[in-house]
Amino acid sequence: MADEGVVLCLDYVERYVGVAITDVDGEIALRYSVVDTRDDDVLDEVEAMVEEEDVSKILVGVPRSLSGEESDQTHICLAFVEDLRDRLPSMPIEEVDETFTSLEAERTVAAEGSKKEEAHAEAARLMLESYLKQHVEL
Repeated sequence: MADEGVVLCLDYVERYVGVAITDVDGEIALRYSVVDTRDDDVLDEVEAMVEEEDVSKILVGVPRSLSGEESDQTHICLAFVEDLRDRLPSMPIEEVDETFTSLEAERTVAAEGSKKEEAHAEAARLMLESYLKQHVEL
């Protein structure tokens, strides 16, 4: 991935926010963490991750129906994206499609025997992996 650096990806839902990150070369998508919004302020946590990991771009999964229609969750995610842009005005932030990632993530986490909330980090990893595949230099 050309000069992109470390990319952070967020699977935003109201209770848990899944986080994935690339390696320093921006080539491998890895699960990073799950933020429990009951315990932590998501914007504070993301800002800290950006500083700690020298993040150069943030991706946020935004759900849409198969027909492309927006749902209540779509609007919640878009509002979060705006809050994130206000908090980190110089950070490039992109919306990415999260269609089918939750179902696939839940299956993967169940097969691993991991905690249920870990599915949010896996969903973020799947979105990030898809993004990387679309942006790899050939």
